[in-house]
Amino acid sequence: MFRSFRMAGQPRARIGLLSVIALIATALARPEPSPAHGIVLDSTPKHQETVPVAPKQLVIRFNSRLEKQLCSVTLAGPQQESVRLVRQDADSRPDTLIYPLPALKAGAYRAKWKVLAADGHVTEGMIQFTVGSAASAR
Repeated sequence: MFRSFRMAGQPRARIGLLSVIALIATALARPEPSPAHGIVLDSTPKHQETVPVAPKQLVIRFNSRLEKQLCSVTLAGPQQESVRLVRQDADSRPDTLIYPLPALKAGAYRAKWKVLAADGHVTEGMIQFTVGSAASAR
């Protein structure tokens, strides 16, 4: 009653269609790399924190692995003098930078950071903190 018929090139068309479906499924299932644009997750001292005693080091933790040899931090103090900090080599976490700080006087400080994240993007920002009372920062 029903006649089967074969289209010319049907096996080839079926293979082609299956290949396209497999390609789409692979593309949709493949996890995309997460954006890792060097966003600060935490720092010590924290941004806009007033600390009673001068910290011995600046610790900045980011949301991704960093290319540490290409990261930098410059610290500006109350008299606007600035110094480039030298990273501590013992920091083993790939997402954390640790910088020993010089003896800090009372006042407001700005740590300007610039990092290269593992995704190849350079980001920069600032962590502001005050040593002593907020009144002494003025």
